[in-house]
Amino acid sequence: MNINRIVLGYDDSDGSRQALNMAIGLVKQNPEAQLLVAQVFEETVENIPINNKKAVEPVRTNGYLLEGIQIPPLPVYHDESSSNTHARVKHSVDNTFYNAKEILEPYGINAKFEVLEGGPAESICEYAAAENADLIIVGNSGKGGIKEMFLGSTSTKIAKSATCPVLIAKDKEYPVK
Repeated sequence: MNINRIVLGYDDSDGSRQALNMAIGLVKQNPEAQLLVAQVFEETVENIPINNKKAVEPVRTNGYLLEGIQIPPLPVYHDESSSNTHARVKHSVDNTFYNAKEILEPYGINAKFEVLEGGPAESICEYAAAENADLIIVGNSGKGGIKEMFLGSTSTKIAKSATCPVLIAKDKEYPVK
């Protein structure tokens, strides 16, 4: 079986990093293979409250402590009604792809990166079919419980729906007995 096009489902989890390592090994063995890294868009913005216990703090300038100087826009007082929030992006596509590129860089692997929309399993399978992939590699986080029992894991859905072989990478090493 020739493996010329590999689709890697990557979300920067431990399981997907293990899948990336497997993809690196396959591309090193088969240098003409093209690696297609796909992430399903899941970016969300979360507002985190910021607690300002001290509204005015001494400011240091050139190593000297300056007392009593207020630098705008710091308030002179702090009460509960003036609490602030900080927006934090969760599951950042840019950060995820940056981390994957950083892992790939020492190996000289030139991968194509693609952002997909929709459900993870369906989107990755559709992308692999559209790209005429020979193999899909995905991670298996091992996180399941009740949610996996009722909904099924993403890697299992991909394995059932894909039109090409699927390699599921485990994120934990198990001792050989």
